[in-house]
Amino acid sequence: MSIDARLTTPSLPLDVYDHERLAEICRSVPGYSDARHFQFFRQLLAHTTIESILILGVYFGRDIAFMLEAARRAGRNITITGVDKFSDDACEDWPQAARGLSWAQAGFGAAPSLEAATANIEKFRAGAAVHLIRQHDSNFLAESRARYDLIYLDTSHDYETVIRQMRQAALLLSPNGIMAGDDYSDAGTWGVCRAVSEAAPGHAVFGGWIWIATQDELAPGFAAVAA
Repeated sequence: MSIDARLTTPSLPLDVYDHERLAEICRSVPGYSDARHFQFFRQLLAHTTIESILILGVYFGRDIAFMLEAARRAGRNITITGVDKFSDDACEDWPQAARGLSWAQAGFGAAPSLEAATANIEKFRAGAAVHLIRQHDSNFLAESRARYDLIYLDTSHDYETVIRQMRQAALLLSPNGIMAGDDYSDAGTWGVCRAVSEAAPGHAVFGGWIWIATQDELAPGFAAVAA
């Protein structure tokens, strides 16, 4: 399945109510995601039949809250599985000098917390099925036998992590599934552009920041490498 053109550009304008909900979520849930992410999930849930979602990298739950709001606005029932190590140790894309520091010591604020993420998401869950799992994503991806319509990658953004995650995640995509992620940049310690361009040459980019690909956009034999 090729990428629906409605998913590649910001073509569903946010109305006054959307902006109110966006502001409410951002006030309630710490995170780095912004209006671009909110609009991306709005369009994605409005123009696809996605039901099952896997998100790698929960942090405090802002992206999941965005997904829940997008599903509610689209009148959709979704199931979200969120995986995060929820720990105070370094991430793979941290500068080398910060590798032995805590999140606070490295200047990143409080470390992700399963308890805090659960409480934040509960404010916006409205009965939707959300399952948070404390586990390193590499282990979860290796052990899972589930299939997902959307797999969203948002943990470390270094090249090695992203290319490894894409190889593993490709095996868990449903036949018409979509893989996506944000921070589409190779600046500093990041290598998202390089990894995604290598793994999915036919990918698209939403709003200059969120990449999106289907099975058809993956390089020939890419998923088989993970097996």
